[in-house]
Amino acid sequence: MAYITRRAVRLSVPALMLTLFLFWLTRPQAPAPPPAIHYTPTLSQLPTRAPLPHSCFLFVTRTISLTKVRRTMFDIEQRFNRRHRYPYVFLSEHPFSDEFQTAVRALASAPVRFALIDQEDWQAPAWINHDRVRGDAGFRNMVRYWAAPFAGHPQLAGMRRVWRLEPGAHYTCDIAEDPFRQMSAHQWLYAFAVSLETLPTATRGLWPAALAFLAQHPSAAQNNSLSWLANQARFTGCQFLTNFELVDLAFIRSQPYQALFDFLDRQAGIYYDDWSDAAVRALAAAMFLAPAQ
Repeated sequence: MAYITRRAVRLSVPALMLTLFLFWLTRPQAPAPPPAIHYTPTLSQLPTRAPLPHSCFLFVTRTISLTKVRRTMFDIEQRFNRRHRYPYVFLSEHPFSDEFQTAVRALASAPVRFALIDQEDWQAPAWINHDRVRGDAGFRNMVRYWAAPFAGHPQLAGMRRVWRLEPGAHYTCDIAEDPFRQMSAHQWLYAFAVSLETLPTATRGLWPAALAFLAQHPSAAQNNSLSWLANQARFTGCQFLTNFELVDLAFIRSQPYQALFDFLDRQAGIYYDDWSDAAVRALAAAMFLAPAQ
């Protein structure tokens, strides 16, 4: 009987150890700490701020684009401008209709100004051979206008920074920070949303023209960002999408930028080779601005 008892005790030790182990596994756990919550206030909860002086939104458009303009303005007002009330400037080569102006003013939370573009700034230069123009001549005129002449419009004379708005662009998120103030605080001269490589056919001849300009103006490009645009002397074709840009007009109006534009304008690549205002802007930014700018 004693043998049986001792055997039973010996046999129960592994079972006891297993029971204790299972109990340890199934013991009540202390509640885990709640995950950290990063709270972002909604736009309506943020305080209203006065706009940064000498800053505005800029449209270059036509009356026929009213539907697209209204969509973009509705978004920018709801997502950003109802807190800041930056003014709008509308430019066109044709007069805006009364209906257009009334509809736009109804959406704006700030003053709106409408003005005509000087025909000399909108038309092709005298040296352009119209038989060689690629695509629609009116579109080429718009591209050239955005490349530089827009900065000299009288309605922008008192402006320092502009946020380009493209008719039909859709803004889906609240913009809590003020990009104008960010540019001012950091002394940025150019801000963009998208950078991409363009087709080689759209920049044909642009890089040789840039090298020719630098050969004539060797001191123009110092402390620049050309390594972003040219990798071991090979042109990358990268550019900023100017449809979504904020630009300090001091950069566009500067003597180096204007000299580069005049040089490229004489090459007629905007009309003959599909150069875009984005390609011209990217080249100028890489040539004259440091990465921090």
